[in-house]
Amino acid sequence: MNSYDEIKNQWDKRNVPLTPEKGVEEIIKKFALILKKQRISQMVLGCTIAILIGFFFYISAYSHIQLLLGLGVMIGSLLIRVLIEYGTTIKKAKLPVGSSMAAYNERLIAYYKARRRIHYYITPILFVSYVMGFVWLLPLFRQNLSSGMYSYILWSSIFIFAVLAVLIGVQIKRELSVLKKLKQ
Repeated sequence: MNSYDEIKNQWDKRNVPLTPEKGVEEIIKKFALILKKQRISQMVLGCTIAILIGFFFYISAYSHIQLLLGLGVMIGSLLIRVLIEYGTTIKKAKLPVGSSMAAYNERLIAYYKARRRIHYYITPILFVSYVMGFVWLLPLFRQNLSSGMYSYILWSSIFIFAVLAVLIGVQIKRELSVLKKLKQ
């Protein structure tokens, strides 16, 4: 009888993912909402890249090394981020929806762990490199713009980068909370 009690004890201690109160519909809604937000994020980043590339050619940045470096780093960091987002969207689409709930949940947890690594390591590096690219442009702005316009660009960029950092942090926390819920 001792082995039966051990088996029963192990069975009771197994890690079975719980379904939310509203069931599978709630999971599907959250999944669709996150996918929609990722698509919006990709579109915003894509538009920003297009604007920076247009600005690059408009001001002939290829003729000045500092402009080339600054805009190149900004465009490059955004392009890397878009490619990462696109790749993770493809990975998410390939999750085996038809498999058992436990197997799907395991794959989903692995997906969000990979996203967590992206958020903790790659996102800060890309954000800092984008800001550094902008900082490389500041001396050129100072030389070629009026002092009022330069001050406006400087102070508004500080505000924009701070708000952007907060928004990125909120989005990361939101995704990580999904991971916590999946682990429960």
